Amino acid sequence: MGKISNKILKKIEEENIKPIGKWSFVLKNSFLWTLFGLNILFGSLGFAISIYLFESSDILNLILSVNDFMQVLVLAIPTVWVVLTLAFLIVSYLNFRYTERGYSLSFSKIFFINIVAILLIGGILNAAGVSERLNTVFSEGISSYSQSIDPRYKIWNNPSGGYLAGSIVSIEGGSIEITDLEGNKWVVITSDARIRRAVGLIEGEKIKIIGNVLDEGTFEALEILPWEGRGRIMQEKQF
Repeated sequence: MGKISNKILKKIEEENIKPIGKWSFVLKNSFLWTLFGLNILFGSLGFAISIYLFESSDILNLILSVNDFMQVLVLAIPTVWVVLTLAFLIVSYLNFRYTERGYSLSFSKIFFINIVAILLIGGILNAAGVSERLNTVFSEGISSYSQSIDPRYKIWNNPSGGYLAGSIVSIEGGSIEITDLEGNKWVVITSDARIRRAVGLIEGEKIKIIGNVLDEGTFEALEILPWEGRGRIMQEKQF
């Protein structure tokens, strides 16, 4: 035992090995915990925006009106935000794994903690309206964001399939004129349409419409929904 100790001491002297200070461990641990917290936060924001975009696509309402539900379901999934959420989930797991307490927990426990944290915080952020505000900021600040990430631009840009969306340009008796998501003008017949309570049918308002193409540039509305639709109660109006 004495020989081993002497060898270790001799090696320390020869290589001038110095002990690592306590503050080094404290700083490293603090850094890892900070990264863990940030990744949980970003993962939660990604999950919250995913929920918001999924709800805004009115996917639950479309279940009752389409034959190919799986196709609409796939289109309604905000893929980019889901992928980012998973990426932040994995990174947060790795960060927590190397913290002081992370070594004592199994893979399943750490992963469970991360998932619960992201789901819980993401749900709260979405309920508080943070996801909607962030999505608006991204839409206004990034030119290609809406068309490439927001699933509503895929689902509700299909007039021939019965789904049309756009901004109201003018209103006349029994019809409105809108500019769709690609800038095309449409006359929409609204006389027999069911209209959600949240829809005001005012100029400049953005709406989603379920119906049928009558001829080029003319669309018959069966149901009109708010652009930010979240399953609100319907009522019938006549225009």
